[in-house]
Amino acid sequence: MSVVYECAACGYRSVNRHEFVEFLDPVKLPKVLERSRARGREVREEGARYVCLRCSAEIYQEETRPPRSLRVVCPRCGEVVEVWL
Repeated sequence: MSVVYECAACGYRSVNRHEFVEFLDPVKLPKVLERSRARGREVREEGARYVCLRCSAEIYQEETRPPRSLRVVCPRCGEVVEVWL
């Protein structure tokens, strides 16, 4: 009998283990639970065991934000310079 793996975030099911990663990250757990609720699924913390590769890439993707300007003073000459971070 084959084991069926299910993504905790999106609900994707497959018998291929290579399509999933075991989810053991308590820091990103709220993000996984939020994604499952957005898709109309109710997953408990204990049920979030596997995540598909696509959702894993989206969960761990670096969050981007627009650049912001910051005014700093040069320590040598005292000139105020605008820096974009």
